[in-house]
Amino acid sequence: MLERSGFMPVNYLKKESYTGSYRGMRFKMMKAQVGEGEEERTVLRVIHWPEPYGFEATEEEKKVLMDTSFDEEGILEGIAWLNREYKEKYAYGAE
Repeated sequence: MLERSGFMPVNYLKKESYTGSYRGMRFKMMKAQVGEGEEERTVLRVIHWPEPYGFEATEEEKKVLMDTSFDEEGILEGIAWLNREYKEKYAYGAE
């Protein structure tokens, strides 16, 4: 399972995206702007896709994403989501 200690802090994510992989699942965390005008806000976008290819070489329809708050709580929520997605789509019955 993915754990918080393996991920970068919010201050890192303010300037750079973070990518990684776990047993057949690749993932990315990045800062993103959503909404327009006064409704615009910063979120943490978490994306996963199947190996073997990197983000740019993978077809858009194979990528699954979720947005959460751009803070420590959002990182924890993103990790929990990635773990659920891994169990559902990549684990093939493994714990």
